[in-house]
Formats: sequence, structure tokens, C-alpha cells
Amino acid sequence: MRGVVIDGVESTGAEPVRTAGNVLFAVLLFALCMFVVAHYIHSEQQGDAEMQRFHALQELATLRARIEGHLNANLVAIRTLRAELALEPVVEPERFRRLADEVLTDELHTRHVALAPDLVIQHVQPLAGNEEALGLDYRDNPAQFASIEAALEASDILISGPVELVQGGQALIARVPVYRHRSDELWGVISQVIDHQSLFADAGLFEMGQWSVAMRGVDGKGVHGDAIVGTDELWTLDPVTVPIDLPVGQWRLAAMPASLSWERPLASYSRHWVLGVLLALTATLLINSLLISHLRLRRAFSTISHQARFDGLSGLPNRQFFTQHLETQVRHCRRQHQRFALMFLDLDHFKEINDSLGHEAGDDLLQSCSQRIVAAVRGDDMVARFGGDEFVILVRELSDPVDAELAADKVLAALEPPFVVAGHEVSIGGSVGIAVYPDDGASASDLLKHADLAMYAAKSAGRGTSYFYNESLRHQSETHLKLHREIQLGLTNGQFEVYYQPMVDAADGSLRAVEALIRWHHPEQGLLNPGDFIAVAERTGVIRELGLRVLQQGCADCRRMLAEGLDIKLSINRSPREFNDRKMVQRWLETLAREELEPERVIVELTESLLMPDRDRQHQLLRDLHEGGVRLSIDDFGTGYSSVTYLRNFPVSQIKIDGAFVAHMLEDDSQYALVEALVKMAQALGLEVVAEGVETADQARTLAAMGCHLLQGYYFARPMPAAELIERYGLASTSDQR
Repeated sequence: MRGVVIDGVESTGAEPVRTAGNVLFAVLLFALCMFVVAHYIHSEQQGDAEMQRFHALQELATLRARIEGHLNANLVAIRTLRAELALEPVVEPERFRRLADEVLTDELHTRHVALAPDLVIQHVQPLAGNEEALGLDYRDNPAQFASIEAALEASDILISGPVELVQGGQALIARVPVYRHRSDELWGVISQVIDHQSLFADAGLFEMGQWSVAMRGVDGKGVHGDAIVGTDELWTLDPVTVPIDLPVGQWRLAAMPASLSWERPLASYSRHWVLGVLLALTATLLINSLLISHLRLRRAFSTISHQARFDGLSGLPNRQFFTQHLETQVRHCRRQHQRFALMFLDLDHFKEINDSLGHEAGDDLLQSCSQRIVAAVRGDDMVARFGGDEFVILVRELSDPVDAELAADKVLAALEPPFVVAGHEVSIGGSVGIAVYPDDGASASDLLKHADLAMYAAKSAGRGTSYFYNESLRHQSETHLKLHREIQLGLTNGQFEVYYQPMVDAADGSLRAVEALIRWHHPEQGLLNPGDFIAVAERTGVIRELGLRVLQQGCADCRRMLAEGLDIKLSINRSPREFNDRKMVQRWLETLAREELEPERVIVELTESLLMPDRDRQHQLLRDLHEGGVRLSIDDFGTGYSSVTYLRNFPVSQIKIDGAFVAHMLEDDSQYALVEALVKMAQALGLEVVAEGVETADQARTLAAMGCHLLQGYYFARPMPAAELIERYGLASTSDQR
């Protein structure tokens, strides 16, 4: 019997094998369909669980509003009494009873209110049942005095408890300090006892129906406090939670379904399972007959698509695909007002190698060149082959023209080592033309044309180099690149020196710290300040090596100063660019250990921009630096973007008020008020305050009177080499250090 002919090949004995293969494929396909069904049902289960969580959050939000409303209604009484006593601190029994009767209405949950002038209870309303409280001195009762101290520190209403009452039961106790009007003198404390069970019941806490509810936060400690309602077990089961804000601190509400699980059992989705099985069987029958042919079509189309977009020899994008991508990049950068560079690379002397060794060897050389070019550029950049020995490179996110020239230098350097082709060692270079968007063209075609022209200019200039199409950009890039190379040479030749500017105690003028400031002994331009070269160092990345040089020299000089009897700390500026390197903090800490300088003596000065909320990686490095023992200081404080709230989230121990605020504060009332506000804010946060730019004795006296801890400026000393600083301060008495 003849077999069936498939694809022009006659089949006989292979039929049983094909049948078994089809059955196996059908089984696997059905299993896959059932997996999809199970995944869908699981998604439904998860969706129902999320809806449950949403409803629970809605219920908790309503409950929170009711609890906060009832609580605030009760606290109106203690706030009213506080205001009355601040204005008129003399309390007669009749006046107190009248005030208490006015504020303690029947709908409140307050048991009684007690007044404690000078922290001794002298009045209680109602008195019945509370007579034993009269005469109680909080200072003699350690358990209650701790709450009194906390209320004094917060200077607001502090809710303690629930606590056990002497007269039986539990209740909340709200305490608030009272200060005499127009004076910081403490009058005493008001205490208000609140029946929390009654308050929670009126708020509906015990009538949550399908939900299991718990609340934590004894003494306003939130999730870290003990349970107030419910059990601790609920908090281990992934409940939804909402905060209940107190005047000081929080409580935390949590809820879960009464079943203690957000998910319904899978067996409850029986209708979904039946329908899923039917659909899986139907899909298996249909897909089994279509899938193989569909996969063949996809492979064919994928091959055609890849061949249409990529170069067959190098595997790089071809001219058509790259041009489309370049047009997309132009549109994106036009909307975002960004710059990018287009580099046109032509290999030098490729034709001679191709003619002498043959086209097969030339193809091998092009493949090797392609690999080196791709390895030399950043991962976000794009390399394409335009044909022959021409390549184009798209350099994204261009912050400065020098970045494009540095990228071109890396590509040309990658091509310098000899290649081994067909058993021969050959050398080949390249010429690169650079066009920058939008300076050198607003369209893809213009940029390609201008980069091509610049490439020919590079060839005319002697090959093996890069050339900008735009004259001004070329000049700017050459200037920056020249300075970059001079900085590298200066580091090699030891042209950089660290100067130190003293920071003195505002109270007695004694030396407390020094700020390390780098100076460059340029062989042609003389002594240069950081403003002449730091910006270029940051753009080109050499700032990391400069920073390490300052740290190493600063550590060595600080040890010399300590040996001369100067008990000081070393303050060093760090660039935000240095925090882009994850390993930089570890290198700093290793340098301190190697130089044998205690991290506690080092203060790292940062700019406020590092505290912006979109810099999680940099924030972790700041915390790592602090955990290593180094103190953190915010330089030029007040000129940046950080808020006080965000500042509190970081282990900052010092702020430096910018000299621009200090310069005119004695002539400008608004500047004076601003400096005073910054000092008070820092004091409130427990931060050390350093004032920069102090140039007169009047400024120094005023800043000291405001509460500044350290002063720095030309009035005391200009930056100087370590030897001069040691000579000036090491042998001088404390009175002569200024």
C-alpha cells in the first residue's frame, strides 16, 4: 500500500510516529490551555481579593474619619482650657467649674479634667470620685512624669494610653502644657481623661460586620505600639491599614475579612472551571491544526523583516532602519529640548587591505571592526553600518559637545590595536565626522549630510581623528578637551595642592575645623581656583580622581595637624557626579582606613540637589557614608531645593549658610530675617550651623548672637596651605587664633 505524500515526499512507515507525535502535541497543548484557564481563574481570585482590600480600605477610611472626629471633638475642651489659662493663669475654683461645665458637654466621652499648675494637681472637674488626685505632684510619680515630659517636649497635646486608672478601668489621658501669654514661662499642665471604649463604640469600631478589625499605637506609637483593640495576630496576616493622626503620633487601624483571608477558595469558581475546560478542548482542536503552519509563517516573516532592517555581514542595523530610528530620535529630542550627536565613521585605508588580501578577508575585517566599535560605545547608543566601510553612531543624551568627542576618541582608540586577518596582522584607523542636534541640523537628512561632510574634513586634516561640523562647537569641545587633558597631566605631575580654610567657634574664636579646598598650580596660568576647572572635571568624569586626591591629601595633612595639637575636624566637598559611582563611597571609607584617620573626624559637604526625591541610589550611598561614621553637611544651604521635611529623612548633622545671605544681612532686614530663620530652623532640627562668608566683626558678633556654632570667612582667615595653617594655629594660644 502506498503511503501519503507530504511536501512531495512519500511516507509509509512514518505514519504511526506522526500519529503519536500529534497526540503528544495535543496533550501538551491541552495542558497549556488548562494552565491558561487556571491562571485566568487565579487572576479572577486575585482581582476579587483586590476588590475586597479596596472595600476594606473604604470602610477603614470612614471609620478613621469618625474616630478622628470624635477624638477632636473631645480635644476641643482641652484646647479651649489651654487658651483660657494662657490668657488668665489665675484659676479660682468657681471659674474652673464654670469653664469645665462650658466645654464638657454630655455628648463628649470625657470623664474628668484636671489642672496642674507647676505640675501639681490643684483642680479636678468633676471632683466626685477623683478626690485622691488633688495634690499629686507629677514629679513624684515617675510613671506619669514620663508622659508629662513627652508633652512638654512636643509642646502639643500628647495622648497616653489607654492606661489603668486608679479608680478602675482603662482610659486615654490627653495632656497639654500651658505657657503664660506672651511668655515662654510654663504655667503647668492640663490633663483630660477620655473613655476610649465609649468613643470607639460611638464611632462604630465594634460594628464592622464582615471585617475583623484591630488597632495599634498605645501612646501614639503607630505600628510599633501595643494593641488597643483586637489582637496582634491580625497584623501578621497582611491586613490593609490606615493611620489615625493624633496631635502627636499616630494610631494604626487594620482590617481583614472575618475569614482572615482575602482570597475565596478556588473551588468556589466552579462555573469558571467548566467553561474553561470546554474552551481548552475547543482551542486544542483548532490550534493543533494551525499552529505548525503559523510558526512556519512567522519564522519566514521574521527572517524577511530582519534581513530588511539589519546588515547581513555585521549584524548591525542597516541604512534604512537606522534612518528611521534617527528620525524618531529627532522628534523625541525636539519635544524634550534635548541634544544628541551623530558620528559618521569611515575606515582609513580599508580599500588597500581589501584589494591585497581579498574580499573574504575584507569581510572578516569589517566584522571585527563592528565588534570593537559596539564595545567602545555606551549601551544606550546605536551603531549601524551604512555600507562598505562606513559606520554611523548615534550618541544619546548629550550634555556637552566634549562628550561626543570623547566618545569618538574611544572608538578610534578601539580600532588602533592591529587585527589578524587571513593570517596577516593589519592595522586600520578611522576618521570621524560629528554633527550635533539641533546645532548642526533639524532633520535626519541634514544631520547625516553634515556628519558626512565633517568626516571628509577629518580625513583632510590627516585621518585618524574626529572633526565637528559646527565651528563654535568644535572650539568649545577642543577647549574643554584640552583642559581635561591638562587636568589629567596635572594630577600625574603633582600640580594640585589642598588649601585649608579655618572654621572657628562662634563663642570664643578657637579653631574647630578646616575646609579642604583644591588649588591648581598651572604651569602657564599660575594658581587656579576650583571655579576655573571643576565644571570641566565633572563633565569628563575626572572629578572622581580629583576627589580622591583631595581626600588622600586631606587625611595626611589632618594627621599632621592633630600631631601639632590641633583638635580639629576635616570638611571636604563632594560633587554630585561622584555619587553616580556605586563603589565610590566604599573607596572613600577604605581611604580613611588606609590613611588611619577616624571617620568621625571627617565631614562631607553636599549640595541640596542630592536630597531631591528622585535619587534613590544616591540616597542609599549617603546612608552608607553615614553608617561608616562620616558626618554629612549641606553646603550653601538655602540656595537649593530641599524641604525641611525631606531634610529630616537624612542623617545630616550640619548645614552651612551660604555667604550670599551673610554678606548683606546687616543692611537688609529681609536678609537678616532669612538668616535668622535658617538658624532657628536648624536648631529646631538639632543641626550644627556654620555661617560662610564672614568678612566683618559685626557680622561675626551678630551670627554668634543668633546661635551659629561655627564661623568661616576672610575675617578669620583665607584658605592656606597646611604648613602655613599649622604655623599659624599650632603654636598660637586660643586667644590669638583669629
